[in-house]
Amino acid sequence: MMIGSIRWNFIVGGIAFFLTFLLSIGSNIWLTTFLRSLYSFLFLFVLVFGFRYLLGTFAGLNGLSVLDTEPADEEGKGTSVDALTPDEEEELHLLLKQSMNSNGSPQSMEFSPLNPPKLSTKVDAGPEELAQAVRRMSED
Repeated sequence: MMIGSIRWNFIVGGIAFFLTFLLSIGSNIWLTTFLRSLYSFLFLFVLVFGFRYLLGTFAGLNGLSVLDTEPADEEGKGTSVDALTPDEEEELHLLLKQSMNSNGSPQSMEFSPLNPPKLSTKVDAGPEELAQAVRRMSED
């Protein structure tokens, strides 16, 4: 959806044509000046189409006129997101029930840190073993 009318395209393109023509006529022949002015007109004419489309689509500026007969309750649809987070109270109660013993007292949950295996290096590798390792790595 675009805002405004094609008149904006012609106005911006005309201004670009006029400025390019005025700034270029002193240093070029009239045909070169006219062609460059025409190119600037066409470029900005198309660029304004894209700008009007982006404003109408992403900025929510849809340029509604008085003749639009859209109902009032339909007016804001599609322009905002109504996101609700789910209620987590039931999940919390379920987790609490799972952590209780059969007699109703909480289980003892002790903290135990993660003990990953230690990395060790082979220090006494000779030059022949190192050369073999480099050969194997260079083959891959």
